[in-house]
Amino acid sequence: MKRDLSRLAASLLLALCCGIGWVVSPKNGGAVFVESSRESVHEKASAPTITPHCESKFESLFPSASDFDSAPLFVHYNGDPEPCGEATIGDFVKELKQNYNAEGCPSQLEKYKFESLMTKSLHKVLGDECASEEEYGDESLGFLGFCDMGEDHTPVLLDHDELVPVVSNYGRSQSLPCHFHTREGLRITQSQLFTKLVAALQDAEPDCEGDEETQTCVSRGVHLYSVPAGRVFMFAPSYVGEIFHLPHVTGSSNKPIHLEVISLEPRVFDVFNFFNREESKELVDRAIAETSESHRIKRSTTGAASKSVNSRRTSESGFDTNGKTAVNIKKRCFSALGFDEYIESHSDGLQILRYNVSTAYNSHLDWIEDTSGELKHDYDSAGTGGNRFATILLYMSDLGENDGGETVFPYGEPVHIPEEERISQNQALKELRNSENGNVLTQGSWEEKLVSLCRSQLSVRPHSSRAVLFYSQHPNGEVDDDSLHGACPVLNSQKYAANLWVWNTPRTGFAGSPIKKKFRDEYGGSAVVQDSNNDRKVSGSFVNSGRDPNMDKAELFYEDTFWGKLGKGDPPLNVNTFEGHLWNVKVDGKIVKTWSVRSNLGKVQKFEV
Repeated sequence: MKRDLSRLAASLLLALCCGIGWVVSPKNGGAVFVESSRESVHEKASAPTITPHCESKFESLFPSASDFDSAPLFVHYNGDPEPCGEATIGDFVKELKQNYNAEGCPSQLEKYKFESLMTKSLHKVLGDECASEEEYGDESLGFLGFCDMGEDHTPVLLDHDELVPVVSNYGRSQSLPCHFHTREGLRITQSQLFTKLVAALQDAEPDCEGDEETQTCVSRGVHLYSVPAGRVFMFAPSYVGEIFHLPHVTGSSNKPIHLEVISLEPRVFDVFNFFNREESKELVDRAIAETSESHRIKRSTTGAASKSVNSRRTSESGFDTNGKTAVNIKKRCFSALGFDEYIESHSDGLQILRYNVSTAYNSHLDWIEDTSGELKHDYDSAGTGGNRFATILLYMSDLGENDGGETVFPYGEPVHIPEEERISQNQALKELRNSENGNVLTQGSWEEKLVSLCRSQLSVRPHSSRAVLFYSQHPNGEVDDDSLHGACPVLNSQKYAANLWVWNTPRTGFAGSPIKKKFRDEYGGSAVVQDSNNDRKVSGSFVNSGRDPNMDKAELFYEDTFWGKLGKGDPPLNVNTFEGHLWNVKVDGKIVKTWSVRSNLGKVQKFEV
């Protein structure tokens, strides 16, 4: 509390003395907006001298980063394949070193401090590039104005209190930082990860894909995809057929996952090695055997305010929330989508679907609309609300060319079919009625119309162990109307499928889910639902006692995500964690110790090697 008051007082004093800025308190998400017309005191002051000791510590965190001084560093907006700005790695590293020195040269940079230093350094070297392009944005704030979209357009996520604001009077006294990802979605949370990107330039060649007319080349250099505070990473496809290799995400049969772009509008991807036929069978068998009323397969329902049977959704569905295969697939999904940790409250669980002959689901959005406006959950994801932003579809049945059961995107072009072979909806309807399965559906029904769309627009045919990803939101949180999709009627056999909906915030009913402004007084003015299970939170301290020489080069990982060095003489690593989180100690890449956090051992715990 004293530190928060001191920070607020210092910000207000800076505003009064040196031109007015804006103050953001990461503890409650509140903000005070005011204008500024003067440079920051920090920006006016000459750069402090970097001591040899600090220089040495910086080199240990960013070894050999200066070996590629002239190589380009490209910065992208989230979801945009074209860079918004460019600098040299040398200029960026020089600025990063100055900011690291100003922070007192810490021996380690934990995730949020690292992202704050990255944001501040990039802001300086980018100049006027990569400013916000939103109508509500302020171009004069530069890159900081993109990273911090302001109080009305920044969802308050579960880690909001952990964010380290960038201290600058460039329009604001404090600005929330971006987080950064590779093109493949890996979140850059540690200096070692950035160093690996730079080191990879040693053997890098321009990466070109596509034919002569559509060829796109990714320039030799480091590409960072910046995501504003409160937002989630999204892939940035540039052409149909483009491949995204995800070597950091292990899929089925221990094979790395990769994506292939099916469509740009909407953004749809085939996901290879996501799951296999054995896992597919396990999900189906478990779904059939489920007997509980809440999870067993029964007639599907829809609606945000209440669960009701929809005449235009004739499928059956159930949920698998805790089966071993379902949990593994959910965690795999989060890793593939660019999350650096699994967050249960950001997903709906794995919905298992069964379609018998003639059953279907008419075209719809996975993004939920509050038509009444009276629900307390804030679904406006373009503002501070939370909604479904991505869907991964899993197909668990093999269906032939004329068996139906495709997933159709009515606004998508069937790019996989040569233009001269495409047919109109009317022609598709005639062919259906003249086929051997034409009598399965009632003439003039919505199911028949859906089949005509399935055969004339973008559609995905099911086969066992096929997975498809599409987005329901744009990177700024606005709903993507092009993501309208439907489940085409099954004309022969039976179809099993599953979907996993992932939200940009905790979903309805969970701690951290956003609350509409008009209902916040009921929650003490809070913008989010408070954690009713706060006793699950644990403050952990990981320490190397120095007694075991086998641990002299130990490293700490959150599951498989590197967290920090835990070797002999390294400072303790302090984290906020929760019951059930797994922390691994590795030596030479092998796990030598694992802790599963248990809240019943106390809110403050020490873990020692």
